[in-house]
Amino acid sequence: MTGFDVEGVNRDFFPEGTIQTLVVVNIGKPGEKAWWDRFPRLGYGQVDTSA
Repeated sequence: MTGFDVEGVNRDFFPEGTIQTLVVVNIGKPGEKAWWDRFPRLGYGQVDTSA
């Protein structure tokens, strides 16, 4: 997972500073109703700008 507070994780879990966080991986089972329907996507012809 990206987009997390790297400095906060390092401060809370590795305060000695000898280990640095690169990524966070979620491990576990999803909760009830954890999935949503996919949002609509634009078609290729709607976003292609080459002529």
